[in-house]
Amino acid sequence: MAVSITGRLLLQLLLLFLASHVGDLTEAAQIIQLIDDANQSHHVVGTGHNFSTTAGSQPHVESDAHSNLSINSLSTTAPNSRSLLTTNSFTCPQAFFIFGDSLSDTGNVQFVFSGYNQSILNYPYGESYNFTEPGRDRFCDGRLLIDFLAQAFGFPFFEPIALQLHPTLTPDYTHGVNFAYAGATARPDITLVPFFLQLQLDQFFVYKTAILNSAQPYTPVSFLPTAAYIIPEIGANDFYNSYNRGLSPQDVIDMILPQSLSSLISAVEQLHDGGARTIIVGNHSPQGCSPIMLTKFGGSGPFDSNGCLDEYNNVTRVFNARLQQALTNLQQSYAADGTLIIQYDGFSAITELFTDPARYGFDPNKKLKACCGFGGVYNCNPDVFCGGSGELSLPGVGPQFVRVDSAPDPQDYIVWDGIHLTQATHRLITSSFLTGQYVISPPGFNLKELCNLDFSQF
Repeated sequence: MAVSITGRLLLQLLLLFLASHVGDLTEAAQIIQLIDDANQSHHVVGTGHNFSTTAGSQPHVESDAHSNLSINSLSTTAPNSRSLLTTNSFTCPQAFFIFGDSLSDTGNVQFVFSGYNQSILNYPYGESYNFTEPGRDRFCDGRLLIDFLAQAFGFPFFEPIALQLHPTLTPDYTHGVNFAYAGATARPDITLVPFFLQLQLDQFFVYKTAILNSAQPYTPVSFLPTAAYIIPEIGANDFYNSYNRGLSPQDVIDMILPQSLSSLISAVEQLHDGGARTIIVGNHSPQGCSPIMLTKFGGSGPFDSNGCLDEYNNVTRVFNARLQQALTNLQQSYAADGTLIIQYDGFSAITELFTDPARYGFDPNKKLKACCGFGGVYNCNPDVFCGGSGELSLPGVGPQFVRVDSAPDPQDYIVWDGIHLTQATHRLITSSFLTGQYVISPPGFNLKELCNLDFSQF
């Protein structure tokens, strides 16, 4: 089919919105041209990854101990793990609208930057789950939190809004749309991709207008009043980009964190004012535990008891504390109209995995290593990424051509490629979220019980 009105509006909106935030229409147009050029050459621009489109091996399906773990296996001693709080105003959603970054992107960067016929990520991305084509459009070895969420609710995987740009495929948006983009930031920052959170919100409101004014097969209008709007996590790229520019953790707390937080809270306010009444927000995961951070900024530490970078995790703790307070204030101000803001504590859930990896089926000796990486203490080299290849100067060896592949046992690892989580980790944190174990507010809010969710496909 031809590109839909939503697809055309998406690109027009990108140009106009970049002009307002970049400050120069010509520069904004140049960014659009970069996207067009990338579509022609089938390469992603500006991500810092090796996005060669060479076909790789065939995927294998992960079979691991995590799928047999009890969904209650995550610690029940967390301070926010309390009895279920019921609410008479909550109705189980028939649709989800997703915003975020590479932890949630299911193909937006794929369809905007790569053209339509190639995957932006080389094998072994996607090796642990038999996705239908294009398949390798998730920054993971398999499924993400929002994929498990869809399966629990019995919905198809949430398709990306950028799929509207495809010349022949017709997306299925019946049960929601994914607006998340890999590389996205909370604050306006186009270091990696020009799809920061505000632009994702604007894309949603363009899409909502299309729903209300079109007979095309979008999400049914009747699903909108009870739809859930979820931001699993966004803002980590704000911090990472700033560290790469030479800012210290304290610099980030002083200069970047307030902007990032303000952008996220503004997004929640805009969603509410646009009619959202169930909003789910996850906090930041422990960035100081990621192999890429440990490799690039580890030095002599200081390290915490898990071997993570304490100063960088402290930035995350400060952000999360301020986020929790701001969302709590919003919840109180919105109480009269029945709005429910569900806060998920991903930081504590993932920290628990680093603290006691064996309990959850991970190898303690691999807890801080990338499954798909190359070299060093953390099996991570920023110069050649998962699925990529290149020449490296190896100590005692000299220049050598390397190809970066994954270990044969991704289920043993918490982190997939040095930055992103494995499918095994996504499975566990999704279970902990849906069963209320790390839900800060409402305390212990258990979607599995309320909505009779099915975890059999996990």
